[in-house]
Amino acid sequence: MKKGLQWPIGVAVVLVVTVAANIYVAFLANDDPSVSVESDYYQKAVRFDADQALQRRSERLGWRLVLNATTAAPGQELLTASLVDSTGAPVRGAVVRFTARAVARGNDPVSGTAREDGDHYVATLPMVRRGLWDVGVEIVRGSDRFVTARRLDLPAAP
Repeated sequence: MKKGLQWPIGVAVVLVVTVAANIYVAFLANDDPSVSVESDYYQKAVRFDADQALQRRSERLGWRLVLNATTAAPGQELLTASLVDSTGAPVRGAVVRFTARAVARGNDPVSGTAREDGDHYVATLPMVRRGLWDVGVEIVRGSDRFVTARRLDLPAAP
């Protein structure tokens, strides 16, 4: 090797190692399952005003929701929604939809439609992970549409 080529080769090696390390870190960062990306965030931004109006209409209905989860089977949670109107009477004859996302793995949502069971609405969802879940609830009865969200804590199995 010629005596004057050692510096340029050393600089080239350092640059190649730096670029390779950056590529590795980029792949590693993009492979993290705990990172959640809002799907179609542009459309969500476009709908912002309409979503806020729907939230205000939901609040004006005066409906109150209590949401509970119990383990139905391993990896299956039974969500029970108790819904009352502004007078305290149970809301019956509605279609109730749940969309749940584990806080630790927000890119894997699960959803389902509840069935009416007396004064409650129940649905079984495949909520495999334990821990915190954000549950979006949409309730439609006739021309009334109610949306809300709840956070559930599914404790670890004993």
